[in-house]
Amino acid sequence: MDNLRAPELFIDKDGLWYADGVLMINKEIIKLFAANLKKDGHDKYQIDWQNQLYPVRVEDVPFFVQSVTEQVGRLTIQLNDGRKFPLPHGNIVMKNNIPYISLFWHRDTKLSRPSYSELCKNLIERDGHYFIKHGDTEWLVEDV
Repeated sequence: MDNLRAPELFIDKDGLWYADGVLMINKEIIKLFAANLKKDGHDKYQIDWQNQLYPVRVEDVPFFVQSVTEQVGRLTIQLNDGRKFPLPHGNIVMKNNIPYISLFWHRDTKLSRPSYSELCKNLIERDGHYFIKHGDTEWLVEDV
C-alpha cells in the first residue's frame, strides 16, 4: 500500500501558490485552498480541510490583490485566487514602499502596484496625512 503524503504548500511574496515547488495554476484548487486557510496564534498558516490540517509556508502574506474596481458605489478588491471583497475598513500600511491591508487578519494582504495605483486616484492630503477617499469612506495611508 502506498504511503501518501500531503504536498509541501508554499505561497510566495507575490501571492503565487506552489505544491512541492511546482507553481499551481488551477484557479479552483487555489481558491479552495485560500478559502480554507487558517492562521494560528503564532503566525503559522494551514489549510483546514475535512478535519485535517495541512501546513502552508508563507513568504510574506497569504493574500494578494490583483485589482481594485468600483462596484455598486463601493471599492472592491479582487484577490489573485479570484475572490472579490469590499475594500475593508482600516489603514493602508506602507512597509518598505509596499502597501498592505488587513482583510482577514492583521496586515495579511498585499496590494499589487496596479491596484494601489488605482486607489491612489482617490488620494487626498489633509493635515500632513494621506488618505484614500471614496464617497464618505477614508483609509489612512501610513508608513511603518
